[in-house]
Amino acid sequence: MSEFDIPLFQFSRGEFIEADYQDPLLEDYRNNPLLEALPPIWDDHAVVKSLSSSPIFNPSERNLPVHLRMHCVQRISRDFFRPLSRHLELQQSLSRLIRDGYVGRNPLTPNYAFRARKDAYELIMKGTTNGYPVNTPTSAGFALVGISGIGKSSSLMRILQMYPQVILHRKYREQDMPAPYQIVWLKMDCPHDGSIRGLCLNFLLAVDSLVGTRYYKKNATKTPDELLPIMAQAAAVHCLGVLVIDEIQNLQEAKDDRAAQMLNFFVQLVNTIGLPVILVGTYKALPALNGEFRNARRNSGQGDATWHHFKKDDEWEWLLQGLWKYQWTDKKVDLTQEFIDVMFDESQGISDVAIKLFMLTQWRALDKDIEHITPELIRSVAKDRLILIKPALEALRSGKKKQIQMFADIYDSVSVDDYLDRIEAEQRQAERLEVIRTELGYDVSEQTVNEISAWLIDAGVEQSVALQSAKEVTKAHLHELDVVDLHKEALKLALQKQRKVTSEAAVQRSKRTPKVLPTAPHDLRVIMTQGKKKKLPAYDSLRAAGYIKDPLEFLG
Repeated sequence: MSEFDIPLFQFSRGEFIEADYQDPLLEDYRNNPLLEALPPIWDDHAVVKSLSSSPIFNPSERNLPVHLRMHCVQRISRDFFRPLSRHLELQQSLSRLIRDGYVGRNPLTPNYAFRARKDAYELIMKGTTNGYPVNTPTSAGFALVGISGIGKSSSLMRILQMYPQVILHRKYREQDMPAPYQIVWLKMDCPHDGSIRGLCLNFLLAVDSLVGTRYYKKNATKTPDELLPIMAQAAAVHCLGVLVIDEIQNLQEAKDDRAAQMLNFFVQLVNTIGLPVILVGTYKALPALNGEFRNARRNSGQGDATWHHFKKDDEWEWLLQGLWKYQWTDKKVDLTQEFIDVMFDESQGISDVAIKLFMLTQWRALDKDIEHITPELIRSVAKDRLILIKPALEALRSGKKKQIQMFADIYDSVSVDDYLDRIEAEQRQAERLEVIRTELGYDVSEQTVNEISAWLIDAGVEQSVALQSAKEVTKAHLHELDVVDLHKEALKLALQKQRKVTSEAAVQRSKRTPKVLPTAPHDLRVIMTQGKKKKLPAYDSLRAAGYIKDPLEFLG
């Protein structure tokens, strides 16, 4: 069996979805199975809802023993993600990039399958693109560079996961697909030594794990020059949508001219098969990104993304507002301006440092039996626990270029173009932040209502009463969801509503069913009524009517 005769089953290490072809709503995306199988093009509201993630949290957990609360704090690093304007921009760039790359690669065009298998190899070897059945690519890709710890890799991975990684195509409009598997995205790290051979083998191994091929086994002993075209061939055959190479600053460690060779190869991937490439790294990667790849990506129209550390502005406060909800100390403290200032000063606007500092401070408070976090405690923890990154933070705090240049990973190398892009981005930031606030506020409210109503229904509350109670309690306490025990308040309200409904139903039944007085002389109710009129006890009335026998009759 060759690499291209792939069995149609799900592999243990790879996951795929069946192609569900939908109208992409844009004419240039129609009649291409690779594009019609993608998810819809999302607006900012949908992206915010999809990206946001909140740790499990219940105010009652503050009453748990300390050793359990220590573990609760760990949820923040695992599950907390609050979308910001930069994330929305990155998602839009990725969405355009993937689709634009597929426009010129329709597997149903004449001879595409044969040419993809054969010509990719030959054209890469020759370094020419003449005659290849793709349009002149417009999506070269882009570079995402920024300070360490700002969330480049984790954010990009979260956005990539909004797309299926592998799509299985069986038939498209009754036509057989030349290759059944479409790999939408593939993300991998640049080898620590900048090795081209290592990169190629890692790529082939990743493709094998996703679609069950045997590229790695067949080519593990080949040289870098032999592996590069095989990598390009595999990307073409399996319709790879975008290739993401992280830690690209490792190219600085490459020997001889390997860095330039690898970057030139990425350009060839773009030129021969129209494959968009995204390179991710710290500012240390900037020198390696000069040259051909930089020239190629200038024409992509996406623009490089440079993620600087946060400024002390509305977005920084918005990030802390989301983070501040998750306090497992004995008492919760509100986010004041003093906290905003001290968190910025000690993290210098690096989100990863801020989140870790917030967690470390809670652990210190719990361990030392301190009721709540304080600005002084945050500074103390930063002094004791951020020792390794203290010099870099001090350099940023100083604002002096010479000191900052000593730390290549945080060096803020801003060109004129980058500066203008940043000004434009800041103008859009306020508008995007409003969208995020609106969407996340709705999302939290909706999730809370659904969760509480489900809990009430499980407790035996009627469905309509449960939903109405959950809505009213959530609306009344929307800005203090982490302070009030919403389940308790909702249950009290639901019981009140249920009693009211039951009482009203009884009244309605009594109105609908008027009392009918009995008239039969032997009816017990008639006998009792007549006895009352004569002021006779019930016993005497029933005895006189013959319903109660004289006990003496049985003693004969």
